Amino acid sequence: MKKILILSLVILICSTGFISAGANDSLAIGGQLGFLASGVVVDVPLGTLDIQAGLNYPLGFKYIEWATDSTEGSFFVPFFVVTGDITYPISLGENFDLKLGVGTLGFTDFKEGIFGALGLALKGEYWIPEKDTGIFVNVNTPMAAYVASSEGGFQAIWHPLMPLVGFATSTVGVLYRL
Repeated sequence: MKKILILSLVILICSTGFISAGANDSLAIGGQLGFLASGVVVDVPLGTLDIQAGLNYPLGFKYIEWATDSTEGSFFVPFFVVTGDITYPISLGENFDLKLGVGTLGFTDFKEGIFGALGLALKGEYWIPEKDTGIFVNVNTPMAAYVASSEGGFQAIWHPLMPLVGFATSTVGVLYRL
């Protein structure tokens, strides 16, 4: 069943080559808001693919810590959240793109290592007509978790409930085309 789903997705993506996305054909910067990822993002079109990268902070998690007067919140203090998506845009109108691909969200302090989630990404982008501003919704469905240390160690973790983490990793945001 998994092979049929993957094959169907590949056929769908390959057959949509003639409807290339055109709503955003230049570099865009902006911000996103989500439970585990709130911060700045950059969206870069590279031929038939788009790359979105972000530097964020887990504001939703920190809010829960603050609201409950938790003293055990030092776990997230030194960490940044980095996000990244590689997607294939499909034009669904003059100003709307649907982007399908893979995405990751990782916690890091840029010294010790990174731990995060990796999976599917579905992103809807709407660009306001005759403006350089767009809004987006990025829905993530993590399939695996990973831990990579600065010493070179790497471990992947697979669990059937991992896609539920997508409720915390999905974001909404605004982009401005340069």
